[in-house]
Amino acid sequence: MTTCIHPQAVIFDLDGTLLDTAPDIIAACNATLEHFGYQKISPELALTKVTAGMRVMLKLGAPHADPAAIEGPMRDYFAQYYLDHINVYTKPFAGMIELLQDLEAAHIKVAVVTNKYENMAQQLLQNYHFYPQLSLILGCDSLAHSKPHPEPILKALAHLNVAPYDALYVGDHLNDIKAANCAKTRSAAALWGYGPGECADVTTWHAHYLLPTVADLRALCL
Repeated sequence: MTTCIHPQAVIFDLDGTLLDTAPDIIAACNATLEHFGYQKISPELALTKVTAGMRVMLKLGAPHADPAAIEGPMRDYFAQYYLDHINVYTKPFAGMIELLQDLEAAHIKVAVVTNKYENMAQQLLQNYHFYPQLSLILGCDSLAHSKPHPEPILKALAHLNVAPYDALYVGDHLNDIKAANCAKTRSAAALWGYGPGECADVTTWHAHYLLPTVADLRALCL
């Protein structure tokens, strides 16, 4: 990476981009499956759907379960278990804490736009010392639309008072890139995350930047 764009703001996806949350999400899924009498699924299988939502993950381990059970008591158990164990195994990706510190030192604004429920995102991020640095946290239920719709990114840009071209949205999923491109902001695919294992070839996502590591994101921004 040789280009440096010096953005005024960096907006992050959360799961698979800012934090490695998969271990706690998978643990919640398996705890739910066990509670309702199903076998655990392997981490490898779970990672193929870890950003697709609780219902989709549960169907991996309980493909013949009553849909009403997945939509109701199983999903509710999953959600509560996850909230109760939201930061047991989760950790920032390597180099992310240092990057956030340096973004703050460079007076680059930072926000989070995630498809996690806002209360979950808030509860998780409060565990990290960079939480006060975040100018805004938007979840899938914060507005009328969630990613891949551009509304949450446009809301973040307005809150940050930054023009689309002066911001960078970083996410690991195709829906992140779709949302960023529709919002007319610069888009960066975080290849260290989960999305490349769930979605089609990343070269077809039309991201402005493909970033293999957090170090590449640093080089792009600073």
